[in-house]
Amino acid sequence: MRFSLRRAGIVLALLLPVAPADALEIQLPTETAMLRPAATGADAAAPCMMCHSVDYLSTQPPMLPGFWQAEVRKMVDAYGAPLSAEQLPGIVEYLDAAYPPAVPEPAP
Repeated sequence: MRFSLRRAGIVLALLLPVAPADALEIQLPTETAMLRPAATGADAAAPCMMCHSVDYLSTQPPMLPGFWQAEVRKMVDAYGAPLSAEQLPGIVEYLDAAYPPAVPEPAP
């Protein structure tokens, strides 16, 4: 019978005890950011927190009117956000009120 390094490696690998892998535990920092208040109430944006942190929302720059409508629609259509058609208007209304679009400065 011909001895080969490959066979020896396979036999050795099968005979060596396998060390169990330990789960890596990480501690995420506590969420300290708060949603901005709005007349509609921040509860409307609660579904957004499934994927986004409050920091993500609050760091968005002021955008043109219609931005939040398009953004929420994109989350549903492109990324498959599990939002019902009934939830969308409330989310958009809250985001428009709490994170309003940029207002152009008047010309001097």
